[in-house]
Order: sequence, then structure tokens, then C-alpha cells
Amino acid sequence: MVKRSKPPDFERMAREAGYRITGIEQLRSNRWLLTLSDGNGRTVLVLAQARSLIGSADVQDLWELVRLRNPATGILLALDGSFSPTAHHTCAELRDQRLHLCTSLPSAAISAVEQSSANGAFASSR
Repeated sequence: MVKRSKPPDFERMAREAGYRITGIEQLRSNRWLLTLSDGNGRTVLVLAQARSLIGSADVQDLWELVRLRNPATGILLALDGSFSPTAHHTCAELRDQRLHLCTSLPSAAISAVEQSSANGAFASSR
């Protein structure tokens, strides 16, 4: 992974995907929590990690945030990285349809369509 000299441009990333940013918290030098709003006003939490490999502890951290804040969707976003097999396994074991592992921010329009589908599943890398 290339060391980032400045934080990612979350404003641009969110705007291009159709979200509005309502909050950004830098939790660590390589970790941010974004609170987004989609076109229908639903809250989406994004835990963004700038590391080469995202593990199960990161999935559990997202799950805790989703349980506490109760958004419509929680996304663990790997910036320039990937998810370990244990991260995928942990996400599947938690059985929370709101949790999604992504390497790019999904479109808010896709999120809205998927959220309104019968099973509520969201395209994820699980």
C-alpha cells in the first residue's frame, strides 16, 4: 500500500456516489467514520480503512457502530486494500443484512433500490 500524504477526498467520493456527507470523524491516521445520507434521507455509516488488509476486528468494529447508531446500512470500505478471508467469514457469521464489505463506495441509487427489495440484501462482497 502506498502511504497517503493526505486524507482521501471523501466529499468528492460521496458526491459522485450520490450521497450527502453529514459527518466525518478521523478515528486514527488511517481510519475514518463517515455519516452519509442517501437520496431518501436514510443514514449510511461508512468505516473507511486505508490499509492493505482489512480483518475481522474491523468488521466487528463496524458491527458495534451499526448496533449503537442504527443506520439503514453500514459499509466497511477498504481504501486501496482488500478483505481477509476472516473478515468475510466474520461478516457472514454476524448475519446482519446492514453490513457490507466494499472496495469502492456503492451508488446511493443502488443502495435505495436494494434496500427496498423484498430480502433487503445489498450488493456486497460477502
